[in-house]
Amino acid sequence: MGPEIQRQIRRDHPALAGHFPGNPLVPGVLLLSELLDILEQEAGVDRGPVMLTSVKFKRLLRPGEPFTVRWHLLPQEHIAFAVLRGEETIAAGTVRRGSTLTNQVGS
Repeated sequence: MGPEIQRQIRRDHPALAGHFPGNPLVPGVLLLSELLDILEQEAGVDRGPVMLTSVKFKRLLRPGEPFTVRWHLLPQEHIAFAVLRGEETIAAGTVRRGSTLTNQVGS
């Protein structure tokens, strides 16, 4: 896979409240938000409409654990991604970039 960047979700992140007291887990939606931020900053993906064409969560991530996001560009405005902790896959899937979605919004 192509470029990669490392991140970590702080233990005091507001989205973690209630997820779950005494056994905190990073919610999948927070992980996806981090992914989209990375793709916007590092891969030049517009923050406009995107479609998560496939996402599979395979392992749990705890606050404070470092993780790596890897991605590469595919044909037809798709981007394949993987979120890893070491060599273990936490989540993987594809995103369809916004420029190809503009004509489909509201259809």
